[in-house]
Amino acid sequence: MGGRRQVRALGATVIAALAVASAAQLAGAIASTTAVPKAMVGCWHRHVPGVPGLTGPGVWLMQIKSGELLAYTPGTRKCAGQPDFTATVAAAGSRLTIGSVPVCPTKGLYAWRASGNTLTLQAKADKSCAPRRLLFSGVWKKT
Repeated sequence: MGGRRQVRALGATVIAALAVASAAQLAGAIASTTAVPKAMVGCWHRHVPGVPGLTGPGVWLMQIKSGELLAYTPGTRKCAGQPDFTATVAAAGSRLTIGSVPVCPTKGLYAWRASGNTLTLQAKADKSCAPRRLLFSGVWKKT
């Protein structure tokens, strides 16, 4: 009987180890889809000619953190305090997914490139949300 108990205990240990390993892999997969590259993190500004449904022309601020984008309307001096709206962001290679915003319930796909103090975003698949495309597509400068 002692042998059976040892086999059961060993089996339970193996199952527990597999469960922990699976959970760690899942957590890693989630982190890799919500994290953004370090070059993208920070406070950025860009003059936007005007966005129908959002605002007239002016300098918008955009703060990117790991998994989150905070947008500040023209007249805001720094990326602090209450943003106008927030959205999720996830990067995979040179592609950036921007989640829903108040005027668009869908996600948009953008190409991104960071070089020095500039961040360039170009809409790749966001035809259903012209306001988001107009706001985010272009060259952003680090604040």
